[in-house]
Amino acid sequence: MNVNFPPVDENFIRKSVDGGLYSNANELVRDAVRRLRESEERHIELLAAIQLGEDDIAQGRTGTYSKEMVRAIRDRVLKRAASGEKPKSDVTP
Repeated sequence: MNVNFPPVDENFIRKSVDGGLYSNANELVRDAVRRLRESEERHIELLAAIQLGEDDIAQGRTGTYSKEMVRAIRDRVLKRAASGEKPKSDVTP
C-alpha cells in the first residue's frame, strides 16, 4: 500500500524521524494507525457504557447523588484496589 501525504504532513513525518522519535516513516504510520484503532475501540467501549447508564435510567435504576453515595463509592473502590482488582476501562482515563 502506498500513501501520499500533503507537504505539511510529509514535513512533520520527516522531522519526527530525523528527530529520533521513529526510526522510519513506516514506524510512525504504524504507530499512528495503532493509536487510531485504540482510540476507536475506547470510543466504542465508552458508548456501550453510556448505553448501560441510559438503560438503567430508563428502568428506574438510579440513585440520588449525595455525600453518602460518594463515600460508599470511594469505600468500595478502595476495598477493590486493596484486593488487587483492576478497574474497568470505562472508568479510567
